[in-house]
Parts: sequence; C-alpha cells; structure tokens
Amino acid sequence: RAQGSPLAKKGSRNMGAVLQKLQKTNGPDVFIDLETSEPTESESKVYNDFQVLLDQLPDVFQAIESYEGCQELARMAMSEPSHENEQKAFEGLLGAVSSISVFFKFSKDLEHKFPVLLQAIAKGGHGDEVPFALCNQLARILDFSLRFDQVRMLRPNLSNDFSYYRRLLPKFNKHPDIKIKDEEASGMAMFTAQHIPMLNCMVKGTESAVLQDRNITTVLALLGNSCMKMVKTKKYTNADTNLLCARAMTACIVLFDHVDPVTSFSKKAPISIKQSIQLLKKDFPNEVSLVNAIRFSSQNFNNAPQSIQDLFD
Repeated sequence: RAQGSPLAKKGSRNMGAVLQKLQKTNGPDVFIDLETSEPTESESKVYNDFQVLLDQLPDVFQAIESYEGCQELARMAMSEPSHENEQKAFEGLLGAVSSISVFFKFSKDLEHKFPVLLQAIAKGGHGDEVPFALCNQLARILDFSLRFDQVRMLRPNLSNDFSYYRRLLPKFNKHPDIKIKDEEASGMAMFTAQHIPMLNCMVKGTESAVLQDRNITTVLALLGNSCMKMVKTKKYTNADTNLLCARAMTACIVLFDHVDPVTSFSKKAPISIKQSIQLLKKDFPNEVSLVNAIRFSSQNFNNAPQSIQDLFD
C-alpha cells in the first residue's frame, strides 16, 4: 500500500494545471495511486474500453513466454526436402502461427486504443482531476509491453518460423487447419521481424495521439517522473508495485524519446533522466533489461550528453 504523503493531496489538482506546470519546469511529479484507484463516472467509458485490452494480458504474455515454434521439423524439411517432411513442418507451424496471430491482433488493438487512453489522460479524464485510474492503466500497459518485448527478444526463431510458414503456404493452401491465409500473412510479416513489436506499436499510437494533442508527451514525462519519485521516496512497500513503477518509468523515457523532438536526454527535457537511471541501477540491479531498454530501444541515446552515457558503464 502507499505510505501517507503530502504528494497524495496533489492528486485532485486540475490536470491541465499539472501539465502546464510540467511544461515550464524540469521534473514535477504527482502521487499516482497504482493499487486502489477506481475510475470516475466521466472516465468509465475510456477505462472500460481499455480494460478489455488489459484483461487479455495474462493470456498474451503466456503465449509469448511458452512459444517454442518447431525448428526441428523445419530443419528436417529443409535438410531432407520431401512432401512428407514439409507437411509435418507445415502442420507444426500452424500452432506457432496461431500464437503469432494472437500477438499481432493484440498489437493492432493496442495501436488503436492507446492514443485514446493518452488523450483522455491529457484532458484529465474529461473532468477536472488527475485521472488516477487511467494513469494506472497506462502504467500497466507500459509494464506489459516491456515484459513482452524482453521475452520476444529471447525468441529469435519466431520470425524464422513465420517466414518458413509463408514459404510453405502455397504448397499447402488447401490444408483444412489453415487460419492465416496469404493476404493476412503479408500484413503480419513486418510485425514478426520486429524485436520490440509492442514498443513500436505504442510509438505509432503515441505519434497518432500527439497529432491531436501536443500535451501527450507531457503526460509521458509526468508519469515517468512520478513513478521515479514514488520509488525513490518509498511510497509503496509492495515489491511488485515498485517494479511496476520502474518499468512504467522506463517505458515513458523510451516512448518520449521516440516522439518528442526535445528527446529524453536533452537538458531541456521535462524528464528526470539522470535520477531515473541512477534509481534503476541502485534499486533494481537485477533488472538489467530496464537500463538496456533505455540504452538500446530509445532513438537518441547515441546523441545523449557524455555525462548521461557514462551512467550506463
């Protein structure tokens, strides 16, 4: 649970005022209830719609975590080509492609719904208060996306499986168990080639939202700073909540860097980048993937000041 804090009293401040302040100063934050927040009536439509997506997270994550593919059957078919071996490989690939289809469909839904969530937060949930429940949902989808992409990078055979499926598809296009036909497979090809597909999906969604409301990147900075401050000042005692904060903070930094011309590493950025990196290294030494996400998944790290780059050594 969250510890008592004067920051908690700031939770009812007007969202527009919070964003306006953030645009003028470097690194303000608010306390965000990530454990017990409930949507207000004005937030409920956006909240309920996005919750449909969040309810799928356990199944989608389980699918990527348990993904094995069928490399042995594929190798056999390529090293000893025959109709029988190729058919065995193709039938083995049907299950793998079914899982890939789940990931792809989820990413498309996320790309569509993510900007709606961001816009609702920027507008204060259509009300006058910081929309805690919507911020909670934002933190959780950011957390999931980092975890998904981390596992995806450990499944390099996923793109090979899909490529081989497309290669065999014309030969077995009459197979009764085919669910993904050539037209749909073409659209999925680029997705399977990406190493961080969920982050890329959210980058597209954020870019779409920014076209409608320039305050969107400020929302990312605010959530990132808030999560950093909540961990640093020990507002939560639950280890899982603190890790949620750390992942959300990391994803905010990476996303902001992709969509805001100021970048996350500039001295003009409204993100507390130095404190955030130091926090990850000090409080989450076993979560190396978070520091690596900032270093390798952001867009402008190589142009960051040397003082920032040195923090990663």
